[in-house]
Amino acid sequence: MNFFPFILLAILSISLILNCLYMISSKNSLEIVKDMGLGYNLGNTFDNYDFFTKINSPEEQITLKGNKLPTKNMIKKIKRYGFKTIRFPVTWILFLDENGKVNSNWMNLIKEVVDLILDVNLYCILNIYNDGEYGNWLSMGLEAKDKYINLWAQIANEFKDYSEYLIFESMNKIYFFNYDTLSFDYDILLTLNQAFVDTIRNSGGNNIQRLLIVAGANSDLDLTCSSDYKIPIDPSNKLAVSIQYYIPTKFTKERYYDPYSWIDYDGIEYYFEPTLSWGDSEEYLQIITDFEMMMNSFVNKGIPIIINEVGVFTEQKKEIESIREYLYMIFSISSDFDGIMSCLWDTSNKKFGDMNFYDRENDKWYDEKLKENFMEISRGKYVKPMDFYIQTHFETITITKNYLQRSIELKIGTRKALRIIINARITGTLFIDANLRIFSFDSFGNSFRIKFVKSDGKKQYDGTHIFSIDISKIKCYKYIQVSVDSILNHITLNNLTVEFEESFQSLDYKSFKTSISKYIY
Repeated sequence: MNFFPFILLAILSISLILNCLYMISSKNSLEIVKDMGLGYNLGNTFDNYDFFTKINSPEEQITLKGNKLPTKNMIKKIKRYGFKTIRFPVTWILFLDENGKVNSNWMNLIKEVVDLILDVNLYCILNIYNDGEYGNWLSMGLEAKDKYINLWAQIANEFKDYSEYLIFESMNKIYFFNYDTLSFDYDILLTLNQAFVDTIRNSGGNNIQRLLIVAGANSDLDLTCSSDYKIPIDPSNKLAVSIQYYIPTKFTKERYYDPYSWIDYDGIEYYFEPTLSWGDSEEYLQIITDFEMMMNSFVNKGIPIIINEVGVFTEQKKEIESIREYLYMIFSISSDFDGIMSCLWDTSNKKFGDMNFYDRENDKWYDEKLKENFMEISRGKYVKPMDFYIQTHFETITITKNYLQRSIELKIGTRKALRIIINARITGTLFIDANLRIFSFDSFGNSFRIKFVKSDGKKQYDGTHIFSIDISKIKCYKYIQVSVDSILNHITLNNLTVEFEESFQSLDYKSFKTSISKYIY
């Protein structure tokens, strides 16, 4: 028997495998994130945690909120709908000893799911999830460092020979509190993120070149894009940063309760009502501004962004067309921006979850239109936001509520603001000083205020007044907020306009909205 053809085939197969591995390892972090495409979370499975329920076995944790252990068939179907990445959130606390040693049965089940994901050629993001929530051990910060390192050392060793389609994420949303400054403690986060990177890189195997995701500051956009946030040192230069994007929270995560209002320490009244719809021009502008801020803060510096969770409460009377429109915009702009990718948070089981898009167990989408949208975006057949970008020097935010408006703000990111133009309504015939307060942040992330007093020494009658304030010599970051002095009940803000130095990319809102209407209705 002639064995030469079989030997040749084996050599060619090995060569092909090695070539594929080389192609993966030769990609930089931005190229990998671009290749990761659309992401999907296996929510409410291995991440489950409940203070009030005693869990005795791994199986009980996995099924706590109605979902079952993922199967290969389930993973293949998720891939069929256009997802190239599965984020696999894992809460470890119930199966760790006091030193951080992992229960072998728990690790074997995690390995089983990772294998299922990689076997169908999907990227897998494995992380530490609720171990820092609810006051759990990781929320103790530096006191938990040794246990944290021990846990990641075990994970790294278990998977060190796995391909680079396996990605590690340092931790999920944790607010490390600094009691001295009464604010987020960036030093604790940096220390733990650095320990994570060092532990993985020193474990050998493919971990040396694996893409690592370091957690943002409490997964919050503004906290993470602050100059206080620091990237750990990585000899392999292969890091990404993770955040969660549930903006605006009144639409994405607020439950349906009766409206209410409250007054802060400055006497400013705020009115709260959970939002059931989404999609006006200001909400689109907020997304554009937020993504530009992510690009300027990280991507343009070679650090990609993983938006590890995006979603909307589906069981709280939110308008279905608005849910489609919001997710279409987020995943379209993520796909359109090189260096940013997003992962849908899905709890799957309607009995227990509040963000339910796809019934994994029964292979059923609760909204077929949403399924079609994801599939089209994954194929590159979608309306691309950047095709509708326009240039403008001015941005305006207008108050549309009928109640007395005492405060108004506009996000500016890192753009240079030159002038503020305030449109206010004055009621009553009297001598006044238009006593306004302007709030913003400096480049170090510290908040500051500017007091603006305007008086021309004569009576100001009922009507609309325009106040223009030159701020070209002041460096403002993140946002500009204007508030009326609490005692001036006769002044109501109508809108705020900011003039910028550079030409800012915005969105042709009406044209884009018209173009995506067929995907929404």
